[in-house]
Amino acid sequence: MAYTYRPIINSDLLGEKITIRLPGFPGGKEESCPIHYIVLGEGEPLLLVHSLGQSLYTWRHLIPILAEKYTVIAPDLVGFGFSGRPVSMNYTVDDMAEVLVKFIKALNYDHVHALGSSFGGMYLLRAMSRYEEMFDKVTVLCPGGITRQMPGKLRHMATPFIGPFVRESYTKKDVEKVLRLCYYDSTVITREVLNNYFETLDSFSSRQALMYCLRNFDEELILEGLKGCTHPVFVLWGEEDRLRPFENLETLRQYLQRGEYFSLRNAGHFFQEEKAEQLADMVDKYILYGGER
Repeated sequence: MAYTYRPIINSDLLGEKITIRLPGFPGGKEESCPIHYIVLGEGEPLLLVHSLGQSLYTWRHLIPILAEKYTVIAPDLVGFGFSGRPVSMNYTVDDMAEVLVKFIKALNYDHVHALGSSFGGMYLLRAMSRYEEMFDKVTVLCPGGITRQMPGKLRHMATPFIGPFVRESYTKKDVEKVLRLCYYDSTVITREVLNNYFETLDSFSSRQALMYCLRNFDEELILEGLKGCTHPVFVLWGEEDRLRPFENLETLRQYLQRGEYFSLRNAGHFFQEEKAEQLADMVDKYILYGGER
């Protein structure tokens, strides 16, 4: 069922939910999980994959623009937003990549264009390298894993012994610290924006999902998987990205066989929020003209 446009807010009443069977359980056991998502627009399908600790709310400025030309499909990743938070999933990169593929299939799409941001971009690259036939034009924004520029609490959440203590003490102030690194212009962090980001992290199960995603994130596995993948990828980066600095682009260049690259001045990590119109235009041009085999 397509979503009828109204302002995209952070709400479980927005859009639809579909239940998928989750991968990666021992002994043949499986767990079901509802995935919250919206679909807006008409045209070729375009999947949007947000980063960790986020929801489809991060695409609120971009979705209406892209929906003028594409069928935009924006899910909340498993463990985040208003999707389910399964207790028995390990949240490995392969788990998260396979969930994306299962979600696409559950909506009866054989293949999609896709755009992923940050950690979500890395999950997308893993899904693409394993299920190349399911993806058409792929774009990633500032992709990568944990960096030394990230706040200490976020980095420490990935450690086995300290992580559970950090999980319990992760507050709205910690979310604000991350947001201040993500936006080029931190004056856009209004009380409303901060509350919307914190809302879906303000529970034990949400922070648990974040902790396991960080702990089990394997950037080397994703990069090694790209060595045998010939799928074209468009890589975009904000030159003023403070969370994942621009020089991190060089790492990805070593592994992508068919990458196209573009950086934007006066843009930070939240490219999709502060430069929505420019991003939509670049993604559209890449889908139309880029990455030709």
